[in-house]
Amino acid sequence: MDTWYLPITILPGIGLLILSTTNLIISLNEELERLLKEADEFQVLINRKLSQMRLLTYGMAGLYISTALMVLSGLISFSREFQPTGFSGIGSWVLMAGVTFVFLSLIILISYSAKAVYIRQAHFDDCLVKGKVY
Repeated sequence: MDTWYLPITILPGIGLLILSTTNLIISLNEELERLLKEADEFQVLINRKLSQMRLLTYGMAGLYISTALMVLSGLISFSREFQPTGFSGIGSWVLMAGVTFVFLSLIILISYSAKAVYIRQAHFDDCLVKGKVY
C-alpha cells in the first residue's frame, strides 16, 4: 500500500453507515415496544421485527469490525514506513479484510431493507383485513 492514510479516509463513510444503522435500531426498538403492549395480537409481527433487529445487529457488528480493520491497516502501513522489512503486505491484507466486512455488512443491510418492506406490507394488509389502524 503506497499511503498509510488511505484506509483512514474511508472511516467517515463507515461512520455515516453506523449512524444510520443506529437510527434504524432505535426506531425498530421503539416500534417493538409499542407492539409488545398488545403482544398476543401482534406475535407474528413481533417475531419478524426481532428478525430485523438481528439483521441490523449483524450489520452493525460488521461495520464496527471493518472500522477496526481499517484503522489497524492504517497503523500497520504507517509502521511499515519506519520498518520497511517488517509487516510487508500485511497492511494491504487487513485493508482488504476491512473492505470485505463493509461489503458483507452492506449486503446484510440491503437484506434488512427488503425484509422491512415485506413486513410493513404484510402488516398493513393484515390491518386492512381486520379493519384496524395501527
